[in-house]
Amino acid sequence: MFDAATASLLRSAPELPGLDPSELPAILTSHYAELASMRLRGAEVESSSEEGDWSLERIADSYELAVSLQPESSARAAAAFVAGTAQQILARRQLTANDGDELPPNIDRDRLDPSVAAAILFLASEQYADANEAAVNIETNRAGQLYEATILSEHIQDLAKGRLNQILKRAARWRRPIDYIDLDIRALAALLEALSTGIEMLAAQMLRVDAPEQTGTRFVGPQQAFQRVLELSSSNYDIAIGAPQGLNILYAGPYHLASLLLAVANSISEASLLNTPAPFDSNAEVWERWLRFRAAKFPYVWSNHREAIANEFHQTGVSSVVVLPTGAGKTTVSSLKIAGVLARGKKVAFLAPTHALVDQLTEDLQEMFPSELLGSVVSSDFDLLMQDAAVFRDIEVMTPERCLAMLSFAPDAFKDVGLLVFDECHLLSPESGKIRRALDAMLCVLGFSHVAPEADFLFLSAMLKNGDELAQWLQELTGRKSIAVDLLWKPSRQARGVIIYEDDQLNRASTQALEVQIAEDKKNNSVARNLRAPAARQLTATPYAIWGLQHNWLSQEESIAHCVTTQLLEDQVTLTGNIRFGRLQLTPNANHVAVELAAAAAKQGLKTIVFVNTKRDAVSVAKQISSLLSQEVEITPIEQVRWDALELELGSLDHSLLSGPATAVPHNSAMLRLERDIAERMFKRSDGAQVIVATPTLAQGLNLPAQLAVLAGDKRADPVKGGRENLEAHEILNAAARAGRAGHLANGLVLLIPEPIITFKKEEPLENDVVDKLQAILPEDDHCVTVTDPLEIVLDRLIQGQATDPDVNYTINRMAILRSVDESSEATHLFDLRKSLGSFAAKRREEEKEFDDKIEALRKVVTSEEVEEVDHNVAVLSSQSGLPAKLLVDLRGRIIADIGSLPTNVSGWLEWMIKWLQEHEDARSALLGDISGSILSACGEAKNAELTKEHLDLLLAALIAWVEGKSLREIEAILGGEPDSATPTKKICPRARELVGTIVPRGISFAVGLIAHMLEDVDPFDKQEDLDRQLIECLGTAVRKGLNEVAMLFFASEKKDLICRVQIHEAWKNRGQELFGAT
Repeated sequence: MFDAATASLLRSAPELPGLDPSELPAILTSHYAELASMRLRGAEVESSSEEGDWSLERIADSYELAVSLQPESSARAAAAFVAGTAQQILARRQLTANDGDELPPNIDRDRLDPSVAAAILFLASEQYADANEAAVNIETNRAGQLYEATILSEHIQDLAKGRLNQILKRAARWRRPIDYIDLDIRALAALLEALSTGIEMLAAQMLRVDAPEQTGTRFVGPQQAFQRVLELSSSNYDIAIGAPQGLNILYAGPYHLASLLLAVANSISEASLLNTPAPFDSNAEVWERWLRFRAAKFPYVWSNHREAIANEFHQTGVSSVVVLPTGAGKTTVSSLKIAGVLARGKKVAFLAPTHALVDQLTEDLQEMFPSELLGSVVSSDFDLLMQDAAVFRDIEVMTPERCLAMLSFAPDAFKDVGLLVFDECHLLSPESGKIRRALDAMLCVLGFSHVAPEADFLFLSAMLKNGDELAQWLQELTGRKSIAVDLLWKPSRQARGVIIYEDDQLNRASTQALEVQIAEDKKNNSVARNLRAPAARQLTATPYAIWGLQHNWLSQEESIAHCVTTQLLEDQVTLTGNIRFGRLQLTPNANHVAVELAAAAAKQGLKTIVFVNTKRDAVSVAKQISSLLSQEVEITPIEQVRWDALELELGSLDHSLLSGPATAVPHNSAMLRLERDIAERMFKRSDGAQVIVATPTLAQGLNLPAQLAVLAGDKRADPVKGGRENLEAHEILNAAARAGRAGHLANGLVLLIPEPIITFKKEEPLENDVVDKLQAILPEDDHCVTVTDPLEIVLDRLIQGQATDPDVNYTINRMAILRSVDESSEATHLFDLRKSLGSFAAKRREEEKEFDDKIEALRKVVTSEEVEEVDHNVAVLSSQSGLPAKLLVDLRGRIIADIGSLPTNVSGWLEWMIKWLQEHEDARSALLGDISGSILSACGEAKNAELTKEHLDLLLAALIAWVEGKSLREIEAILGGEPDSATPTKKICPRARELVGTIVPRGISFAVGLIAHMLEDVDPFDKQEDLDRQLIECLGTAVRKGLNEVAMLFFASEKKDLICRVQIHEAWKNRGQELFGAT
């Protein structure tokens, strides 16, 4: 449950008689896992009978006392965290066990509620994400408590949530004369008012503003207020002004609370965001304005971010590689660096690996940097950037591939960029068998360094192993300071469990199934090759979870597993099996088990994300979960707007992958952006969907608060070799990280359903193969990727004579500019391979000469290739696009030959492009090779079939329908699909979805854009007067967005309420009625 750094903090707590602090992570995780399991299966929550001498209550009380008695030190912070964790579990146990009965006051004369204590203790230990979540459990207005106790509860809740302005607003209006008759109650009210005063002064101190007048000036500061309550609460001091002489009473509740708040006041001031120093050469006024804006919602700087600040990662002229665990606030920490760059009047390029993550980050950054605050604009409209007159916005968010295209075709746009942020930078490393994506990312970094040599780099990752090496490379690349910040601490806690079954129960189920199978075979007078249905129904078992009690499952000293096993569901789940190899082999039936777990969680109010292997599984599993739940989900007005737009885009909601508002919704790459947006909105609201079912490939784009993540399997079908292959470690970690997101939920549960099934025997230690499995799927930490240079792979292939290798050819084309420059100017080329990570690594290995020889071999191949009619412009375009110069020469020749009859609208250019691709095999291979399988699939063919002229004719008809505003239903029919079929897989318009989700954005828009660039180079506009230069500039954008006119593009950019393509077309047709009214 606890990362290595947090576990270390727990172990540093003061030692108590009979309690070894080294055992605290395991003890607390065990309690948390047991409580979570009880909640999941709907069991009655009780104190564990196996707590021994050290119950949670005793741990909480003892370490709270240590907080009060310890001087300011790391030991006090550790004690506060131990006590806070124990109190939080107790608070959840209290709420879960409460059956509608009224709970006692949060604070009275003798008691402080666990929910309040937990929030304050987490603040005292500087665990602000935990404090934020603990505050959710505070019921501020409990029956029977004093008015002052309610105000104090609200103050504490806002303090824990970082809503300091709310405290100051309340301070200005809440006070009233004390009119209690009973002296004890009057005294208690006075003490609680003094504690509220101290919190108000603390909030003002954190925000660097004056406290409201109503707070008064009785105390010099918050510490004095809390200290005074300590004195007045003890039996040695008079209780309150006017109390009868000699009346001495001990007020344990206020005394306890005052001691904890005193610990908070002494530690919290260092965490103020407003303490962050402005970077060199930045505008101090702009910096302060942004800090105050952020502090209104997020006043506390987490300890890991403070360490990064202490290392000056945000300073001007400093590049850095920041490695933070998933959920540890990478975007938040990057905002400090970004704010400093904006305060210098510079701009930021922010790279994210997927379009889904681009969309998510754009929303996050727009919230962090609203235009009305600094005048800054956050954009992710790559297409507009590629136009000649386009301006690079203050923050541009894009994929590395799109950034590379922009660096290649519009390098001048980067002249004012002062920072490149590369999120998930471990994707620089090539995957086995696929290196193009990593190659583009590496070329992007080299190109940016060349175009913006004074800019800083900020690399972010949760999984990077060799951050130090990357930082040293960036230092050599930029010629300036570069640092590595690698922090294990994370603000969220995860209890990670693996589904496991009791060995004896599985053996009994298997025996019963075989007996039924034999009986059924006799009954039918035949031996079935597969398990018969009656036999399969015998394969049921009770799911348990095995939870790691320390971060890496194993004790390094003892080499034994530190785990606890808990029962998850009261009912048994159905497993699957086969007898193809002579004996019954059980299989996990992962999707079914995930359905049962998610449904149980939803019934208990736990927001859950389920990860399945395929897009189809995401839809079917979501439907199965919804069928088990009776909750109805209402559509909000903002969602209704999107449902209406979706109906227009699809032609009917019958074709949607969303079956309507439901308790479980799918989320996959086959869905339209509108569908994913609706699903996310429904899941985010408390009264909306309780479960979202996604594929691991979309895990990076999901920033949704979930209490439970269920991973339905750690294997998937291998499309190349057949059989099953393991999910990559980073895929499992990314999926698991969706549970417990700091700022939303500090604590989360992860349950993985492994393949094959793992078992345990009661009262016996785990077998070695089970422990090995646990370590393999849930490793010690998130560091699992070592970044290497994909360029090294390409150069090695070239040296080995693999000249026809696609990646080698691509790299050769990228270097085509070398054909038209002399050797002395090679260093000015956009991609200087002598500055690459591979070159840097070669120097460290003392193999610099060998690497230089490889670069020279590449240069010779590039310059020796003789292609007629290749001038400098063609060489540049070849280098920019990565396409062969011969292909570009042919394209230019065709354009020149057609001058006078070149198309004048988008549809015409689509026809021109398809004709060229049909006639030019090399162009077809180069431009459509990566999407040929998708084109064939959209045409109803097998993905490995041969792409023919007829397929391209069908594709053209669909593309024209796309830019003419036809619905997906109409496009599906054009492609030969059956949108009106009763078969669900046909009704959802799979062919049209392939077109708009893959073919257009990943291939056709690039091909059209390439034609547009060549047209600008040829410059035929004077020779053909009806050819619109603006149309050519916007051609790729128009095709990608499905619009047929340039004017429609600008119309759509002004009409922000139009959220789908078909809406834009309809509004465009009816624009005259808006201007002149209906006639």
